Amino acid sequence: MNLIVTSCKTSNRQQTGFSYVEVLLSIVLIAVLLVPAMQALNNAISGSASNIAARQLNLRNKMEEVLSKPYSTLYAVTSATGGNTSTSISTSLSDASGVSNRRAVTIYRYDNTSNALSATDTGVLFVSVYYEAEGSANALNTLVGQWW
Repeated sequence: MNLIVTSCKTSNRQQTGFSYVEVLLSIVLIAVLLVPAMQALNNAISGSASNIAARQLNLRNKMEEVLSKPYSTLYAVTSATGGNTSTSISTSLSDASGVSNRRAVTIYRYDNTSNALSATDTGVLFVSVYYEAEGSANALNTLVGQWW
């Protein structure tokens, strides 16, 4: 019986790809560096959301302050600012001029074309509260009636 012995040739080729240790090390490094980045992002997102909520709460507080005034006081402010065509800011109800984040209040008669009390006056007032720097695009608005 003849035995044939074959020799195994070993190749001198270099291995391609990453070793297990290299992959493991890169995953650990990414995880360690990603944690502070995610915390910073979370703080930024929650900080801006709380800032927006605080600004809206300040507008609501100003609106409640205005609505707590007697109707006669609000109606008198409309007479001073020029009837329903006026969009001027009420200085007596708004925050002081020059204050940062000044909350402006605008009140006018909703359905009366003249400044005087007349038979066509419905007694409905339009009240708007907004940040002066932003304009009235994000204002809180409501109607106030003499009998409600």
